[in-house]
Amino acid sequence: MTRNMKILAAILGVIVILYFISQSGQKKYQTQSNSVFSIVMEEVYRFKVEKDSIYIYLQRKDTTWQIMGHDSLLIQTNRINDIENNILIVKRESVVSNNPSKWNSFNVDDSLGTKVTFYDFNEEVIGEAIFGRSKSDWQRSYVRLIGEDNVYMTNENVINRLQTRPTFWGKKPPPPPEPAEEQKQEDSSPEVEDNAGLNGEGAEPE
Repeated sequence: MTRNMKILAAILGVIVILYFISQSGQKKYQTQSNSVFSIVMEEVYRFKVEKDSIYIYLQRKDTTWQIMGHDSLLIQTNRINDIENNILIVKRESVVSNNPSKWNSFNVDDSLGTKVTFYDFNEEVIGEAIFGRSKSDWQRSYVRLIGEDNVYMTNENVINRLQTRPTFWGKKPPPPPEPAEEQKQEDSSPEVEDNAGLNGEGAEPE
């Protein structure tokens, strides 16, 4: 193989390598850009759900979660699973509008939309979006990323998984069990014996 052919082969090899690197980067970018959020649950320390100026915070506590201001409620694990398995992986599809004056038509303005904000362990915002209910397609919803004008259609409806009611995320603990019937009888037995003694058992005959 001549020197010129070796140089040409090397150049072609570099071009092929750069091509595959470029394709890989584009696929990665497309995947990230199609996701509403680019975070995972392990990064989330706290999140906030807000609608109509009513909001609720949920925060990590040891290995579980707690509802801020409602510590007596037991967290419903399935609600947290919905955040990880549905909200954080929801996709944005086609752009339906880029006109801010039409945000209210898609229920993604501050007054009509449901806003969710995720914070990391440094209390910094790592994800934030407003979801709106679709009037024509109940299987999907609209979404607008904070700081952007575009409104997108999502690949599924997540509105029902984002509520501000404390009892949506938690439930009251069960009441303490009542004392067992046997325990009640045992507690009353000494009293019966004492009464028997007072009524003449063991008393001296007249």
